[in-house]
Amino acid sequence: MRIEAADYVEAAKERLTEANLLYEKARYSLALYVAGVAVESLLRAYIVRVNPRFEAAHDLYLLLDASNLHSFSVPTEGQQIFAAITMLFRRWRNDLRYTSDGRLRRRLKKSKLDRGIRGDFLKENCRIAIEAAKIILKIGVAKWKTL
Repeated sequence: MRIEAADYVEAAKERLTEANLLYEKARYSLALYVAGVAVESLLRAYIVRVNPRFEAAHDLYLLLDASNLHSFSVPTEGQQIFAAITMLFRRWRNDLRYTSDGRLRRRLKKSKLDRGIRGDFLKENCRIAIEAAKIILKIGVAKWKTL
């Protein structure tokens, strides 16, 4: 099944809503994964709009570059997108769909993403990832409507 660019945008918005719902239910590993899928979907929308046959791995930096989203943005928006992608990419990998909370906690600790966080560092890292996804989608969806 060929996915149209507009379908990716709708999926991105739905995945972000689902990430928030999962976060509220303390399903942090899955919420973090779904937040990344929301961003990946948005970036793929921009790519498919120009190149319908494009295929790529799940590397957010490569997808951002191929999407050319940063060129549609004013400089401050481009900086916000890149900062948010960096925040998300430090926490998100496509293989999170196979990861338990315990394994994700170990990975976050190994990456030193537990430092300076009081309370549940998995919950806080999930919140950070969702907030990063919100920034990217807010800018990306707004730009999408103007194209």
